[in-house]
Amino acid sequence: MTMQQHVELKPEHLDAIHSLADETHQPLAEVNQLYVEVFEELDAEARVKDFVTLFTARQVCDRLRGVRPHA
Repeated sequence: MTMQQHVELKPEHLDAIHSLADETHQPLAEVNQLYVEVFEELDAEARVKDFVTLFTARQVCDRLRGVRPHA
């Protein structure tokens, strides 16, 4: 299965994607696509990049569970 990626994902990103797919029982391809979209959005806006992966995983998890984002 080929997954479209706009950014070069590091192993920790791939681990997060697999974990999110397992935890939320969603297809890996769907989680991957959403993860890349959220990561690109957050990474483009971040001045400090240290926690972008963590925030990305949190937002993806919330979106997959249908949780409304915090204002």
